[in-house]
Order: sequence, then C-alpha cells, then structure tokens
Amino acid sequence: MNEKLLIVEDEFIVANDLTIILENAGYQVCGTADTVESAKAAVDRFRPTWVILDIFLQDDSMGTDLTPYLQERGIGYIYLSANTNQSILEVAKATQPYGFLVKPFREKDLLIMLDIARSKHESSLQFAAQRETLLQQQMRSLSEEALSYEHKLQKIPAVFQSLIPFDYLAFRYESTDSSMIKSGAFYRVGFNEYSVIAPLDEQGLDDIFFPETGQVNSIEHTSAKIFQGRTCNEPTDQQPLLKTGPRQYELNASLQFLSITREGLLQLNFCNKNLDAFDQSHINLLCKTRHTVFKLFSLLPGPTETAGKIFRKASRLQSAKPVSKFEGIYGKSAALLHVLDNIELVAPTPVSVLILGESGTGKESVARNIHLLSQRRYAPFITVNCAALPADLIESELFGHEKGAFTGAVEKRIGKFEMAQEGTVFLDEIGEMPLESQVKLLRVLQEKQFERVGSGKTIKVDVRIVAATNRNLEKEVAEGRFRLDLFYRLNVYPIQVPPLRERKEDIPLLAQHFLVLSAANMERAEVPELTATALNQLTDYHWPGNIRELEHLMQRTLIKTKAALIGQVELPVLSNPRSQVYPAAGSRKTLEQIETEHILTVLRSCSGKLTGMGGAAEILGLPPSTLTSRMKKLGIKKELYHGI
Repeated sequence: MNEKLLIVEDEFIVANDLTIILENAGYQVCGTADTVESAKAAVDRFRPTWVILDIFLQDDSMGTDLTPYLQERGIGYIYLSANTNQSILEVAKATQPYGFLVKPFREKDLLIMLDIARSKHESSLQFAAQRETLLQQQMRSLSEEALSYEHKLQKIPAVFQSLIPFDYLAFRYESTDSSMIKSGAFYRVGFNEYSVIAPLDEQGLDDIFFPETGQVNSIEHTSAKIFQGRTCNEPTDQQPLLKTGPRQYELNASLQFLSITREGLLQLNFCNKNLDAFDQSHINLLCKTRHTVFKLFSLLPGPTETAGKIFRKASRLQSAKPVSKFEGIYGKSAALLHVLDNIELVAPTPVSVLILGESGTGKESVARNIHLLSQRRYAPFITVNCAALPADLIESELFGHEKGAFTGAVEKRIGKFEMAQEGTVFLDEIGEMPLESQVKLLRVLQEKQFERVGSGKTIKVDVRIVAATNRNLEKEVAEGRFRLDLFYRLNVYPIQVPPLRERKEDIPLLAQHFLVLSAANMERAEVPELTATALNQLTDYHWPGNIRELEHLMQRTLIKTKAALIGQVELPVLSNPRSQVYPAAGSRKTLEQIETEHILTVLRSCSGKLTGMGGAAEILGLPPSTLTSRMKKLGIKKELYHGI
C-alpha cells in the first residue's frame, strides 16, 4: 500500500497506538504533529495522501482550522475525537470530512473507516474532475459561438449554475487600457430563468466587489474568498458586499473571484440565499479554470446599442418560461432550486446518493429524476420500500431466491437488484432496514455481486444506489441501529429535501397543479380557482404531511367544490394548536422526537382516525401497517392523541 498517512494528535500515546495499528495494516505513517502549524509544515514536507485529525490540539488550536489547507491540496482527512459536544460536531461536519470516529474506537472501525474514506475520496476527485471538464467545455463553446452581446448574456448564467450554484451573480471586466469595460448581474427567478440586471455604475461596483481592484497592472493574480452570514450582509472594511445593490435579495453567502492578467481584470461575485452554499471545491474549480473563465468574459462582444436597451432586451428574452427538465417536481423557491441544482450536478456521476427529508416531501421524485438525468435512464428504476418489507423476506426481495429455497418458495424469483441491472435501485426508508439485512446490502455495495437465496452461484451486478430516509442516520449509528460502514457507503452525496413549510412560495403553484391533476383524474372539464382567502389559508398552515398532504387536501376540496371559485379550504382542525410546533433552525431536538410530534399532530387533527379518507395514514402517505409499526416503535399510545 503506497498511501502515506499523517497523524495530527496532541496525545503521544494515542498517536503511537495509531501508528502501530496503521503500519500493521500496511499503511505508511509519514509523521505526526500536535498543532495546526506543525501539521502544515508536515503536510508540505511529506505530502501525505491522508490525514487523521484530532479536533482539539496543542496550543489551543483546532483541527478544523487545518481543513482548508488540506482541501486546497486535495488531501483527504478523517476526524478522531473524544469530544461529542453537539456544537463541536456540527463545526467538524461543516468541513465535510470523509469520516468521523469517536474515541475510544475499535481497531476494526478505524480500518473500515479509512477504507470507506478512500473510496469516497476517489469518487470526490472524479467528481471534481468531471465538473472542471464540464465547465471548461461549456465556457469554450459559448466563447466560440457567434452571438450578439445580449444573447451571450442570456447563456452565461446556465454555464455556471449547476457547478457553482447562485441566486445572484455579478460580473465586471475591464481591459488593461480601460478601453473596454463590461459589467452586469443576473438574479435567479426559476430553474434556468434569470432576470438580467442593468450595467453597474461605479457606486454599484464598489458595493458589490471586494476592494482589491486598484490599478490594473501586468502582474498576474488570482484570488477567491467565501463570505457567510452577517459578513455577507453588513459592510466592513474587508467586506463591503451588499451595502446597497443586491442586499434586497436576502443573500446569506458569497463567493468572490478576482483574476488579473496582462489583458485586464475580471471580478465575479456569486451569491446564494443558503448559508452553506459554497465550499473549497468551488474555489478550486474557479482557480483551475481561471484562464477559460477570463477568456469568456473578455471575448464578450461589445454593446452595439445603449446599455439600458441591451439589458432590457435580454430581460425580455429571459421572460419566457423554459420547459422543465424535471419530472413531477414543481416550484421556484430558493430552497427547491437548491435541490434541483444538486440533482443536475450529481445525476451524471456514478456516486451513491442519500436523500434526506420528512415524509411527504417528495424524496422519491428526487430519486427518480436523478435516474432520468443519468446515463442509466434507459435501464430500470426499481423502488424498494424498506419499511414495508418483513425482516425475514428482505433478502429474498433484494436478491431473489431459487425454487425450494425455503417454505413457500414454489418457484424461482428474480430479486430487485437483478431486475435493476445497469439501472438504479432506490432504497426508500433505508433507516428501517434491520441490522442483519444491512450486512448483506453492504456486501453488494462493496463487491458488486450476490447470490440468490438457496443458490451458490454468484451474480455480478451493475447498479447505482440511491437511498432515502426521514430518520437521523448519524443518531441511528450512534445508538447501534445502523451500521457505520453502510452509512458512509450511502452518504457519498447527501441531498436535503426541504419541508413544504420552508418553501411556502411554492404552495399556490402546487395547489393549482394538484387541482388540475385531480380534475383530469375525475374527468371534470372545469378546474376551480383558489381565491386569495383560500391561498392565505394554505400558506399559513404548517403542513405536517408536506406535499403529500397538500395533494390529498386538494383532492378532497375538488370533490366538495362545484363552483368556479374555492373561497376557503377545510384544513384539519387542531384542537390543541400548541401541539403543532416545528423546531427552528438550531433546535437540538432529534429527528425521532420531531417524527413523534409530527405523527401526533396529524393524529390529533384526525381525532385519532388512522385509516380511510382523511385518516392519518392517508395524510402522511403511509400504508396503515407502516404507520402502526412506526407508532409502536416511537411509543405513541392511544391516550396521547385519541379524544383530545
């Protein structure tokens, strides 16, 4: 094994034990360090492949402060820490490590974690290379197209969007002799829909870009920096961003890029409403493609009309709604667009995806679109509901069985993995899978082969895994209900699907869509419209059942409506409004607690009715048997909700 490891650990005994374990396993330990500064020196000296990193180091330094240095150099790292404080864990998690182990740990767990981390790091490097190639190709293609200024402006946002997600993008280009100055901005209003904002005056430029412009000279220079939170919205000496201009858009993160060459100066400012939208990989991408990025903006043809007319024309060209590339997904909220960006980005890659979100948020639609936008789209998309499968039948369902393999196996059966050959397997509610079944699934992910139950013949399989859960798998791992190695195999690229209450601007569009869909299913020629009063009711409601609950409510509303207008909707009545509480950002409630409150809220709104129209199972979009099982597991008893 040629991989070199650096151990960054402030306890000599622990560092020595780690060295012995790793060298016995075939790794080359190139050195140890106990501070961030000594670790940087060791990285420059030994150029390790991996770093095993403690969080709290000597001289009060933090291991998390070393990670940007490692990311810039493409070095993978995993954390080892005795500290399990939630706030510290969140800080560590935000640095996107390839693994995390809590001391004390077993030798086996460390080696498994490194094995998984190596696989994830390899996928990450391939992913980064694909992104770089794609951006280079798109920019070169646009640079070479013989288009007018306004038409090139139209196409610029789409070149960057899937690779560097933004809600607002500003640019400024100035030639060395100042004979050519171009500037402008784009604000995102939908998927591949942008409002083009007029050229910026000097005051506007000063408000948007960091103060590194100075005198354009012949010295080549490239820099990029990420700003987040309050620094993105409040001006300081180092960060004047958003003093006036785009501040109105409620942006919470900014990635600013500067490139100076002998030809001129280029500044870009990518802004996003999501706080954690940008990371080191975006900086690396811009820096590696800097020459092509510069060339794209420098080759923009000069305006042939007054700037105002050009930008107004470009804006009109952008107003037409594009054909959506996503099946069964509707909305234009920033939260949803962030999900769509992730789908578009990860779909062409081979990596495993873990979709996280509450019941009814549309996780299966996300999975299906990942499949449809991938190279596997012409092969099967097979769904496995892990929550609905009895533990003793999961292996047979997934891998198939031979005739006579067990009592009741009266004929040979092909399993889900074999059915999905060259396609995608969607493992819904993966958090419900029993531990013994997780072991067998892990083997398939590792070895890409399996045997049918009752057969000794090995079947090789080529499938992509997309999994989904409404549970906190990290908590499940900590409590021994989910395998750590399986979690890291699945969690290569996580996508968080927002609940409906966090994308309320999409509710009117979704409600009308479900009315149209229901009317078609009921063979009704006319579709009633929702009044302002009805829409206010819908947007004020908290939607414990999310999109699935909204769909069922619109079906019931249509059945009860004969008029052309819907004046009001009959929302579930909460006898105990305080029960309908949703944790704010930063809440320390576990996902299990949130799920319990979620189910109790729905049960109370239904007066304890479990099945049938308007029952809790329908609102939550779950089979009654699954809901009953979940209630039993969560300890939800009848006296907690019935008759309240």
